[in-house]
Amino acid sequence: MLKVKNCNILALSLAFMAGVPAVHADLLDDGRQAFMEYDFERAAELYDKYAQSLKRKPDADGQALLDTYRKQLEIAENSLENVQQIEVIDRIDVPAQDFLSAVKLPSIGGKLLFPDKSPLKNERNTSDYVFTNESGDFAMWSETDSEGVSHLMESHRLTDGSWEQPWSSGVDLNDGGDVRNPFMMSDGVTVYFSGNGDASMGGYDIFVVSKDPVSGEYRQPVGVGYPFNSPGNEYLLAIDEAHGIGWWVTDRNSTDGQLSVYIYRTNDVRKNYVADEVEDIVALARLDDISLAQNPDVDYAGIIAEIDKRSIADKKKSSFDFFFPMPGGKIYHSVDDFRSPKAKRSFAQYMSAMKEHEAELKSLRSLRMKYHAADRKSGVAASLANRIKDLEKQTEEQRTRLDKMRNAVITAELKQL
Repeated sequence: MLKVKNCNILALSLAFMAGVPAVHADLLDDGRQAFMEYDFERAAELYDKYAQSLKRKPDADGQALLDTYRKQLEIAENSLENVQQIEVIDRIDVPAQDFLSAVKLPSIGGKLLFPDKSPLKNERNTSDYVFTNESGDFAMWSETDSEGVSHLMESHRLTDGSWEQPWSSGVDLNDGGDVRNPFMMSDGVTVYFSGNGDASMGGYDIFVVSKDPVSGEYRQPVGVGYPFNSPGNEYLLAIDEAHGIGWWVTDRNSTDGQLSVYIYRTNDVRKNYVADEVEDIVALARLDDISLAQNPDVDYAGIIAEIDKRSIADKKKSSFDFFFPMPGGKIYHSVDDFRSPKAKRSFAQYMSAMKEHEAELKSLRSLRMKYHAADRKSGVAASLANRIKDLEKQTEEQRTRLDKMRNAVITAELKQL
């Protein structure tokens, strides 16, 4: 179930409010309300007035909450310098418990499985779903430890169909808070997740982190900033790389248990607005009005229809031999779908190379696990590191070859059409 509040802040707020004079508590409460409305200047003024009241009547809990609020205000203000320029396709407001139904991610981007559909039935999942990759041999979710802190967990499926003992993705991802709702990109090293740690601008924010290809350890997470994050709560960011479509889920517009699901076009390269060159940078950060991030000449209804069409086809594809997207949105599911004999031959070679690539990726994962368990100062670790580097280079070369082979299949087929 979704947590719609930052529990750490809420608990601290309740703890100190009872013993603080109402006029003083109202200053902090009003400042927080101004902050939630993106009136950062007003929020700062009210926080300063509350700080003055603390000098007259010190209160440790009140000071701690003020420090947290000021830090979040600083993050929110600084982030206005880097508001990402995106194109929003649509915004759908749905009941909180139904938001996954609005995220129509094709299986080639991975799957977001309800906990009762998880292949790992015995895990104490605290995410709103379990993420699995396209091949279904990797899973990621969150679990709460004995101290009530939620951590990201992951596991690989073994060749006999069973799953490895799950392991933590690392406490460094938490940054003093809870983490949940992971989504891994197809590269196997980039993860988006929701967290309410010290680097959040308020409640849950979306963070992105990459994994070291040799050690398998995650690097320092980074908040994705506006317009994806807000002073409210963001619960999920998922991306369909094949079609350049993304979804993110937020409660910034929430009323009575509703969440907003934004659908947008992804950018190959991040492009930020220049704050001094736009009329209202705050409006672009908030995105209450999605028309600010839309092109009036684009048929967004048509794009939504294509997303829905792919979603319907994806639900049926379990009975298909494979899933091969062609230009124009057409999907091939059988060798008989190809009209070009050359394309059929090229596709057979592509599938053979793909199986080889998948085998190499499994070997790479196994080596990384062994390296992670080995004594880093030993000769074994050094040997494993060298083997990992060699195999990493090999798999990158395979990806390049696969891209060329895939393009060759498409080119041969298009010539026949």
